Amino acid sequence: MYDFHGALGQYIVYRNLIQLTEPEYTLYLAIDDLVYEGFFQRKSIQAIVNTNQLLLIVVDIGKEEIVEWKT
Repeated sequence: MYDFHGALGQYIVYRNLIQLTEPEYTLYLAIDDLVYEGFFQRKSIQAIVNTNQLLLIVVDIGKEEIVEWKT
């Protein structure tokens, strides 16, 4: 939860700065597929993701490949 809290704060700040300086860019938060399948499936975390309109890239770290883009 602590890491999510920090990542969420950074994401929001970066997204706001990008909207001001490079509005054509889109910011995504990359997360491990195992973390997505576990932690991000909690209803409380899904609510936070939806409320803050987080865009996610789910990554298989072992294979070093993108599994899914979540918009």
